[in-house]
Amino acid sequence: MNLIEDFKYRGLINQAIDIELLKKRLDISPITFYCGFDPSADSLQLGNLLVIMTAKRLSKYGHKPIILVGGMTGLIGDPSGRDIERSLPDEALVFLRVEKFKNEMSRFFDFKTEAELVNNYDWFKEFKLIDFLRDIGKHFTISYLLNKEFIKNRLDNEIGLSYTEFSYGLIQAYDFYHLHKEYNCEMQLAGSDQWGNITSGVTLIEELSGNKVFGLTLPILTDENGKKLAKSLNNTVFLNKEVTTPFKFYQYFINLSDDIAYDWIKKFTFLNKEEIEDRIKEQKKKPETRLCQKYLAKYLTDFVHGIDTTNRVEKISEILFNGNIESLERDEFEEAFADVSLIEIKKAEILNIDLSDFLVKTNICNSKRQSREDIVNKAININGIIYADINEKINEDKILFDRYIVIRRGKKNYFLLKIR
Repeated sequence: MNLIEDFKYRGLINQAIDIELLKKRLDISPITFYCGFDPSADSLQLGNLLVIMTAKRLSKYGHKPIILVGGMTGLIGDPSGRDIERSLPDEALVFLRVEKFKNEMSRFFDFKTEAELVNNYDWFKEFKLIDFLRDIGKHFTISYLLNKEFIKNRLDNEIGLSYTEFSYGLIQAYDFYHLHKEYNCEMQLAGSDQWGNITSGVTLIEELSGNKVFGLTLPILTDENGKKLAKSLNNTVFLNKEVTTPFKFYQYFINLSDDIAYDWIKKFTFLNKEEIEDRIKEQKKKPETRLCQKYLAKYLTDFVHGIDTTNRVEKISEILFNGNIESLERDEFEEAFADVSLIEIKKAEILNIDLSDFLVKTNICNSKRQSREDIVNKAININGIIYADINEKINEDKILFDRYIVIRRGKKNYFLLKIR
């Protein structure tokens, strides 16, 4: 199976420029390709990770990646795939994020031997506007740009499109041209929302140099409801542990639906076709094993955060699964429950009161009647232990690390009580 056939099996090709010609070119000798990452947030996220893993896959076939961090494009804002105008970020914030992205990328690529790391601000900072308009802008007609899907979509809504974002495609097109000229870069790899920008780059290179270059886009990742992964929808995770804890990152993959796990084990891992099909076949026989979810969780947490961190979050997960919350160290405990609904209360307000009163006092239950029903029905779990006695007292023994009580109501509703 050659590279393009492997990509097709894994569902990694959304669109490609001259795919048969690209297939032949990739078989002849190694190429240099690039993928860009605009610092529009404090951390790379899961969609970026798919591009990174695909770049690593190309690298394993002998091809050389250029990782572009968009210091310049981050100052402008990419309108692709967006219904509204981005707020222009502060320059200092963009430059800070550039450094964060560089640090994150250094965990995934060896920039001495495997890949190049560049910042497009470096070649744009001295570029005069009049030179850009004369040397680059003259190669694009207004009708050509207006036919771009992302531009048409924005012009059709009430928000419209500013000239700042309208110019984004030309800036990215020049990035491709610059990298082709300086590094002999022959292909751009990106998410499918970048297709219009990629074709602009290909057009510019062919006009200015006459050389043939390529573009390949990956499908946009979606959740089980078909919605694009996005921070605003709270359905994605980030690669920086300060934004998404390693435990939450690991659990995200553990909790994937089977269908998404079967798809993502192809896209995100380096298992071969036989290994993938064996795991999927085994899981379909015994769905409770969640083999694909567990492999993805371990493999990607290893890749993003390292083996030691993976071992740590696996330990936390096992302890929580078995209900042994009191076995956790304090830092493990705080990481595990970092995203649980937090309730702050004074110790004097809850100490030595009945469990039924406690649940009402903390607003976990709406009424005394509801709290009693939940307790009798064994729906209340405190620190991993089910209590069925409505007269059970909240004493010092139930306060962990002299500060916390974990309450679970039903199967999924967790609350973290923080004692002031």
